[in-house]
Amino acid sequence: MAKKKTWRKKVEDHFYDHPIQKGVLTNGWAFLVVALSAFIFAFGFRAFLAPNNLDSLTSSGGLKLVSGGVSGISQTIIAFVEWVGGHPISNNGIYDVVYSVLYFGINIPVFIIAWRGIGKRFAIFTFINVGLASLFTTLLRYADESLFYRISEFVDSNGGLVTRALLAGICTGISSAIAYKVDASAGGIDVIAYWIALKQSKLVGKYSVYINAGTILLFTLFSISDVGWGTEQAARVFVATLFSILYLFVCMFLIDAINVRNKKFKIEAVSEVEELGRILIGNLPHGATMVKGKGAFTGKEKYVFTMVVSSYEVKQTIRVIKEADPAAFIDVFPLQHVYGRFYLPPIR
Repeated sequence: MAKKKTWRKKVEDHFYDHPIQKGVLTNGWAFLVVALSAFIFAFGFRAFLAPNNLDSLTSSGGLKLVSGGVSGISQTIIAFVEWVGGHPISNNGIYDVVYSVLYFGINIPVFIIAWRGIGKRFAIFTFINVGLASLFTTLLRYADESLFYRISEFVDSNGGLVTRALLAGICTGISSAIAYKVDASAGGIDVIAYWIALKQSKLVGKYSVYINAGTILLFTLFSISDVGWGTEQAARVFVATLFSILYLFVCMFLIDAINVRNKKFKIEAVSEVEELGRILIGNLPHGATMVKGKGAFTGKEKYVFTMVVSSYEVKQTIRVIKEADPAAFIDVFPLQHVYGRFYLPPIR
């Protein structure tokens, strides 16, 4: 008797026969996720990271935290201009506009790197993400007296820089991580970190932190030089920098927790079915190792199969094993590093 197809298998078979529908649905979903990613980043930036509606009377004194990546580079350039020119851009009401232009412009060469070094589809959706983030950041400036500003003021008065750093890190981390989910990115340093992580087959988060350390250092130097060394304001800028580091670590944790592309697991299956090795190789794009053994209690001949898979392939691998041998004993081990040839689907 033929096995009844599950709804998931029916959907997969339908889209296999209708590739155009699959492409439209996949790209449409990717656009929605990228738009959400851009809005979450813009909201976190305007509400928690660098809000303009907070004045010197608030708990944080209106201090801005510095973000990483191109966002942080844009903030650093503004800090440099303020230091050299002696005019605070923030107080002139054009901070958001200048920031948005810089954020978009600096991402153009990064877009070229993404196009040539990672994938054309990845680059296009990254470019869309950057454009939408720049647009949303500018539009949110005109949200005076709205729920958006009320949230910003409430958070600052009920937690100050600590709460702002945590919430900004959560927003930026989620923004980057969900973009990675659809093979895109939030642009800037995320692209470079993602490219390095793919080459090294390691997690993305820590590379972002390494790259962003220099940005924070420069921003701190320019900001303190602007207000004057040895002043109370310089000490406040330094403290804000420490909270910026907290913000980056929250980002790193969330990105590595949500983005599972480079996480790998070793699966061991003990079975009496010798053909299980061929079944695994036929259903997954990885090799497997088979070792003969004997059950210590039963004395029966056994086969131990070992395969390394990506985190998103674990459920499929277990399902394949269970279908071939419902009595198989399966162990799953998380891996820190994998060296050698390991197949990952290419980024389009």
